[in-house]
Amino acid sequence: MCRRLLYGGYDVTVYDVNPQALEQFRGTPARPASSLTELADSADTVILSLPNSTIVEQVVFGDGGLGERLSGGKVLIDTSSSKPSSTRRIAAYLAEKGIHMLDAPVSGGALRAEEGTLAVMVGGEQEVFDRCLEVLRSFGEQVFYVGDHGNGHLAKALNNLLSATTLASAAEVALLGARAGLEPEKLIEVVNASSGRSASTEVKFPRFILNRAFDDGFGVGLMNKDVKIALETAEEFEFPMVIGSTVVQLWQMAVAQGFGPESHTAIYAFLERLVGDQEETTGEQRRGAP
Repeated sequence: MCRRLLYGGYDVTVYDVNPQALEQFRGTPARPASSLTELADSADTVILSLPNSTIVEQVVFGDGGLGERLSGGKVLIDTSSSKPSSTRRIAAYLAEKGIHMLDAPVSGGALRAEEGTLAVMVGGEQEVFDRCLEVLRSFGEQVFYVGDHGNGHLAKALNNLLSATTLASAAEVALLGARAGLEPEKLIEVVNASSGRSASTEVKFPRFILNRAFDDGFGVGLMNKDVKIALETAEEFEFPMVIGSTVVQLWQMAVAQGFGPESHTAIYAFLERLVGDQEETTGEQRRGAP
């Protein structure tokens, strides 16, 4: 996403608590910052892409954080998959200082990020969205304005709950078919020509599962976090999630069994182990290491 901003001609400063993460920008026009203070002072718009809401809050509310250093009129865009309630709290805090915020999580995976064709779902003030639209289009082919603060993060969590559901369900039926003598490749071919198809069967199975690569770049732990956000929202509004709660339990079980660091398409390998169709393997073996 950062490279797409560079390709778009934007003046970009980059920062990460891990200095090694900045090595990939060596030889590019991106300038490394030594601290959040330097980053805040150098940018009119700050874009976050962080693992979870807790870290986003630390970056904003912590000593020397962006909440202290950003000046009025600047914009903070959070592309992380964060909790809507946390996002609304941050937005209100920043608004008191005259700082604008958009929650703008993305969907599409690493390949679409490289291509600049992500889907972006944006919550916040319409005027701020309009002002930042061209920046968002640097890495997003489809950019959706979905309403007030937190709605972008809510849309992302609900989308990922659907994605987690179709992926786990497709893995389960593929494994059942295999046990009954139907080759997974042939079943997925049939499904993709039929009513059961989804992005999981059309994209993830051919690219990452049938070849047992399991290297899509989005972790089981991250998917587990996102589906939990959807379930927490349901609890907040006293909305019964009959199917969703079962899906969340499955992903939580995968994390508990050590699959958290694996790419989320390895949910197939987890289900293999669960139903006893594969000998136990290490994470390195699942990734194809010698």
